[in-house]
Amino acid sequence: MRGLHRSPFLPLALPVAAGLALGLFAPSLAAQMEPLGEAFIRLLGWLTYPLVFCMLAAGVAALGRDREQGRTGAYALIYFAAMSLLSLLAGLAAGWALEPGAGASLATGAAPASSAAPLQAGMLDWLDRLPPLRANNLPLLAAALPAGLLLGRLPHTGALALVERCRARLFQAIKAVLQLAPLAAFGAMAATVAHHGLVSLLPLLKFIAAINLASLLFVLVVLGGMARLAGLPLLRFLAYVRAELYLVFFTSSSLAGLAPLSEKLERLGCPRAVTGVVLPFSYSLNLAGTYLYIALALMFLAQAARVHLGWHELVLMLGVALVSSKGAVGVAGSGIATLAATVALLHVAPPEMVAILFAVDRTMKCRLLTNVIGHGVACVVVAAWEGSLDRAALEYRMYSERFVLPQKEPS
Repeated sequence: MRGLHRSPFLPLALPVAAGLALGLFAPSLAAQMEPLGEAFIRLLGWLTYPLVFCMLAAGVAALGRDREQGRTGAYALIYFAAMSLLSLLAGLAAGWALEPGAGASLATGAAPASSAAPLQAGMLDWLDRLPPLRANNLPLLAAALPAGLLLGRLPHTGALALVERCRARLFQAIKAVLQLAPLAAFGAMAATVAHHGLVSLLPLLKFIAAINLASLLFVLVVLGGMARLAGLPLLRFLAYVRAELYLVFFTSSSLAGLAPLSEKLERLGCPRAVTGVVLPFSYSLNLAGTYLYIALALMFLAQAARVHLGWHELVLMLGVALVSSKGAVGVAGSGIATLAATVALLHVAPPEMVAILFAVDRTMKCRLLTNVIGHGVACVVVAAWEGSLDRAALEYRMYSERFVLPQKEPS
């Protein structure tokens, strides 16, 4: 029982169960809980964005001063490009093999209410003054890169130290906001069930099963293979970061795991010089779960619209998705927004058909979990490639008494 009380699962699972019950038995009241989840996502995002900026700026400043850091950035970009291509190919392959949209008859006339609806009047009105999160993180990268280069050329002005202090303060602020995660999970689940109900998920169960299966295989085969090459046991690593995965799962935001994941990776043996560069870039350029979802969703919509896709169309789809998916940040709604933009560019299905996926978008937790696992594996792999990974810390964290029962001493 003591281990049960220490589990990070219960503090979020219980509010989610309460939200599910409220959505089923009192949908009108449950719909009014939506601002709880929306407020959490907005607050978290507008704290995480400056945190990512500080991490990027400090990392780029180090890249400009240190040739070793420059090598870290080059390794990271090569890894991100490979994972982006592999995840998109995996999504297209899963759509071709599983055919989740074959035989589907999906109406587009009555789209369900969007999960990103405006905050309801009378509750948390002050949040209307705080702009909602956008689905593109590229402007943040564009601002952080020159700022970091400038900081690197002015090492003795105290500006870099100020950025580091801001980074530390933002970490503490995010930790405080994360205390509200159970309340946010309750509100998000209650509102989702109230708006769409359980019956609305039935026509899309095949797609949900396909994306979960494809994500699981990608994590075990592709990410597991990369982790194995770096000497990281994937299953033990998943147990090590399970609290962050629970947090991301129940809040529907991979941003929720950024600060605690960074600290966990440093304790695992990844130096801050690596996590400070790789992790923030990974949150914008290494979203394997999102790319996999976009590719599989494109196949699903094309099959549902009875659009035949030849090799030329598949190659074009791969190229457009590779470009359009860059910059999507891990918040609720970013995947569906990026998918809508990609469908509009490719014309593989009527754009209004994307609304069909709104009802199940919040169930695509595998997308976020794959992203977060990919971020962690990327840091370990890059640290291993450049030889800065602390193997002793890795061995201790992965094979300590938390996961392996101590052997009896010989008598």
